[in-house]
Amino acid sequence: MALELLINVFISLVGIILITKGSDWATDSMIPIARRLGTSYLAVGLILVSIMVSLPEIIISVYATVRGHFGISFGVIIGSVICNIGLMTGISGMIRPLPVSKTLILRDGIFAVCLALLIYVLARDSVIDRVEGIFLFLMFIPYLIVVWNQEKRLEPGQKDIELKNIELRLNVAGLQFGKMKAGMLTFFLGTVLLLFGSYIFSDSLISLAKISGLSDIFIGLTIGAIGPSIPNIAAAIQGTLKDIEDVAVSETLGSNIFTLLVSLGILSMIRPLEITPRMFGFDIPIMVVMSGMLLAFMIFNKKTVTRFEGFVLFGSYAFVLALNVAHYL
Repeated sequence: MALELLINVFISLVGIILITKGSDWATDSMIPIARRLGTSYLAVGLILVSIMVSLPEIIISVYATVRGHFGISFGVIIGSVICNIGLMTGISGMIRPLPVSKTLILRDGIFAVCLALLIYVLARDSVIDRVEGIFLFLMFIPYLIVVWNQEKRLEPGQKDIELKNIELRLNVAGLQFGKMKAGMLTFFLGTVLLLFGSYIFSDSLISLAKISGLSDIFIGLTIGAIGPSIPNIAAAIQGTLKDIEDVAVSETLGSNIFTLLVSLGILSMIRPLEITPRMFGFDIPIMVVMSGMLLAFMIFNKKTVTRFEGFVLFGSYAFVLALNVAHYL
């Protein structure tokens, strides 16, 4: 049993490495696409890059659902939202204060909190059904239109400045070995690695749950949520260290919005998602509270997430993680 457990842990690590490298190559390939479309970084990050880096989360959730492990699926979805806030923005904020724009607050920060509250309301009857899943998925379309239109209205000078920063921002993601020139080859190889890495990581999660005897929801909230988020977290931290100050908050909000609308929407369309009392009474409220905290920190202190607030976000995530460990172990 111990050997099986070690083997599955090793497979999980391999899956995470493949996901990280796949995200690296796939997001690098977005650079020429962004230039051709003439959009700014936020449009690329929130639409194209967010989709690519969220593919592992969707694949893991769908695969776990098909295999009958619905707790893992739910844990990955909700856990990744909490993880992004606590680790991506929290750690980056502790490194240096993170300034945020008015657009990011009004368009993404408020919307992310409203989405978290919507999920809480939809879960009150202990199920998120297919109709509600379709509704969530379709809500992503008007959001994309708003983002796209706002970024297309930028002045030519602003676009040039933003486009010059795209390559720098995207190059901070992923592992440093195996860097390749951005293009169709990197897009294809990156996508293949993402898909394969997500598959073996998903399978290892299910095996870990069976071998260890731990609950599916605990596996999903911890290992399942943190694993696919590592590329995003690493990119945010490296970006912050290189003085790209807005990448952490923008990627956190973009990823969370995509997760709650697209990932949860697809999951609910495949099979109605049953909500347990623990999910409704603890996990979802924690997601709402963490989302609200991030919005509040974005608004206060002259639209800047301070080091202290970053520490609070990180500490809150660590505390929630400890509560889950105490409850499930």
